[in-house]
Amino acid sequence: MATRDEQSNNFLNSDALSDEFFIEIIEKKLGLKSDQFKVRLVLLSNATGKNENYVSAVYRAKINVEIFENKERKFIDVIIKAMLSNLPEIKEWSVFPREIFIYDNIISNFESIWKEKANEEIVFGPKCLKVANEPYEIIVLDDLTVENFQMLNRKVGVDLDQAKLVLSKLGKFHATGALMIQKEDEISEHLDRGTYKHLFTIESSFYPFYVKSLAALKNVVKTLDGFQEISKKLSKLTPEDVMFAYFEPMNATKSNFKVINHGDDWINNIMFKINENGITEDVRFLDYQVSYIGSPVGDLIYFIYLSVNDEVKTKNFNDFIQCYHYELEKSLKILNYDGKIPTLDEIYEEFYEKRKYGLSILLNVMFVCKYDGEDQLTMETFADPTILTEEIMTNYYQNKNYLDALKLWLKFFEEREFLDF
Repeated sequence: MATRDEQSNNFLNSDALSDEFFIEIIEKKLGLKSDQFKVRLVLLSNATGKNENYVSAVYRAKINVEIFENKERKFIDVIIKAMLSNLPEIKEWSVFPREIFIYDNIISNFESIWKEKANEEIVFGPKCLKVANEPYEIIVLDDLTVENFQMLNRKVGVDLDQAKLVLSKLGKFHATGALMIQKEDEISEHLDRGTYKHLFTIESSFYPFYVKSLAALKNVVKTLDGFQEISKKLSKLTPEDVMFAYFEPMNATKSNFKVINHGDDWINNIMFKINENGITEDVRFLDYQVSYIGSPVGDLIYFIYLSVNDEVKTKNFNDFIQCYHYELEKSLKILNYDGKIPTLDEIYEEFYEKRKYGLSILLNVMFVCKYDGEDQLTMETFADPTILTEEIMTNYYQNKNYLDALKLWLKFFEEREFLDF
């Protein structure tokens, strides 16, 4: 199986990135026809560092364009996302068609709804400029760094104010999605998380990952002082428990409230605009590859557990939920949503109901967010039983960044009875 570096080299040296590919992007960005300009130079670089992206490869392109009429030179900055994985299950996952649907039919509509109903200019994500299916699946987006947006350190996490800003925008995002679901039933077929159920079966290439990761976690927790009772509770978990928990967020709240979840809203899929005084002014969401319809708590768990500074998230957990619920409720009223709005207590209850999903996120995703070793982690890594042994997983879980976070969260889970299965 080709490594990620080999896949990347094959892509960059292929015919996928021809002059014609970039000409269409420039036409859309500048509003010119192909006979009015010439591509002089294209500079490509990796847009993310090692272990910052796991399903697709992401490149930054700076395109130097000469406009014939006035001999002016312009630079066009874009992000190119390419699906390089050759795993059959990942290809069946169809993440790119889902993301294209989100950009073409959801994000633009969300922004139009806010303009129409509230006269507010709210931008949720970058503009999609081009898509391609052959010889690679590719999505081209505006490069938000040109607007002074930046990614933050996944190993540190966001601070209190940044977390509340994200949750506030997530409240708006969810409110708009709830309204859209209510008005347009046909979007459901595009956002059904069941479409990748094949990834979560004992026949899946990923099943050994769940077996080995859970065994490794249990072994690590056994060695921690003061975690004996927690270790006993974790001993009851099976790999199937962890695996099937990924479908819990698909279930609506008890009040039958459903939203369009981003689905992968961790720190690497959020960009922050920070001004010269160090104040974060705005956030934008990236990577809508696994968006789905379900309970809003799916996104809340994913963001809070994975992306907020460890000390901050356990101390301010209730404040975060209140911040989110306030914005959700306010936004639903602004947008004239006529369904039942979930209460704050119902949102809290959802965290308990979906506690296995939360534990699965800590087990199978957080170690990647916190990882600072030398190994290259990709989806191929997790699907290859010859690479991913229980011993290697144990080493991942003993990484100090991860272990410190895990201790905090397991104690937090214990206090809230989230480990009572």
